[in-house]
Amino acid sequence: MHTLLDVRRNIPGFIHITDGLCNDVNASGFLPIEQGAFYLMDKGYIDYERLYAMHQQQAFFVTRTKDNMAG
Repeated sequence: MHTLLDVRRNIPGFIHITDGLCNDVNASGFLPIEQGAFYLMDKGYIDYERLYAMHQQQAFFVTRTKDNMAG
């Protein structure tokens, strides 16, 4: 289950349910990107093109790094 939580109203603003075979990074394509929103994601969501698209839409993201990530 991939959830976008509206912290101002304390309710989910978006929910997308996938089966266990769906990779997290593929499910991230369903998330609506909102300007000024903060997205907290696990390291399974690392896709530099999608993260850059979020940046271009003036959204923010926080994620854990992978072991093989260049810094």
